[in-house]
Amino acid sequence: MRATLKQVADDAGLSIATVSRALRRKNRRYSVNEEKIYAAARKLGYPFIGESDSSDKTTIALVTEIQQGEFYSLLFHGLHAATRDSKSDIVFVNVGGAFNNDYDWQEDPVNYIINLSKKYSGICLFLPGLSKDSYTAIKKGVGTYPIVSLVPGKNLKVDTISFDSYSGGYMVAKHFEEIGYTNMGLITGPGNVMDSSFRKNGFIDHINEKSNLNLVWSFEGDFSSDSGSQAFLDFKEKKLKKTAIFGCNDHSCFGFMKAANENGYKIPEDFVIAGYDNLSFCESITPELTSISTDFESLGKRAIRTIENMVSEKKEIIGQVSMIPVNIVIRNSTKV
Repeated sequence: MRATLKQVADDAGLSIATVSRALRRKNRRYSVNEEKIYAAARKLGYPFIGESDSSDKTTIALVTEIQQGEFYSLLFHGLHAATRDSKSDIVFVNVGGAFNNDYDWQEDPVNYIINLSKKYSGICLFLPGLSKDSYTAIKKGVGTYPIVSLVPGKNLKVDTISFDSYSGGYMVAKHFEEIGYTNMGLITGPGNVMDSSFRKNGFIDHINEKSNLNLVWSFEGDFSSDSGSQAFLDFKEKKLKKTAIFGCNDHSCFGFMKAANENGYKIPEDFVIAGYDNLSFCESITPELTSISTDFESLGKRAIRTIENMVSEKKEIIGQVSMIPVNIVIRNSTKV
């Protein structure tokens, strides 16, 4: 059943006359009340003129907590590049320590994001630590408003667009098998990050499918170089040799390889190693690191197209999952 003007007015806390004028206006004024009206209309799926004007740019917010490292630079560059041939602009919102009107991200992430929906045409979330319950509450709060997650999860209430991390882990184990290794090791990522679990599960599933392959060593890391260094010390203590190691991201591999070199190990003679993300300095270290490559521009294009379709068609958020293919780039760290 289609929403009524009165429902929009009640949700915005304004009079029907004020709401009616705003929704019939061709040129937006971007006032506080108008943003409340647009947010309520999007939430309830009520059409309005300003949103249907194809000449207007769609402004999409990428909401994330920026961390140090090249990964975030690749993410931002990919999404920015994806806007070249679209009718959308992308803006970056860093939630780390920031406030958004009355809502503090750390104290109230759900209402922080709901409040952002009043400012932008759509939102892409890259928030690995956001809980499933938070997604559910956000969906309830924004209604039909266009919002997607760029982080995979189980049964999220919003559409998800992410890399096929499971296949990435699977590819690495298959590559190790193809170069003649039967004993394999794993440096995992944070246990609460679903993307890390998918990479791990893909790697282990390929091993379990083959009777001649064995997971002989595993270390719980956190995606940092320091955890990679600690992983090497554990690996060394167990006196493992001729093992093929998958680090669930490149940074953990860098830390592992640096510690190994400092302890007189040779790569790929003593072990082979492969990572995930294909950061630029995979080609700068010795030996160059084999890694799973991800295309952030393709991710951005899919996310932007999904949000644009939500805006134009006003379709319901139903929790669809789209996976962007990945591929393995083989370098000297696994060439034997």
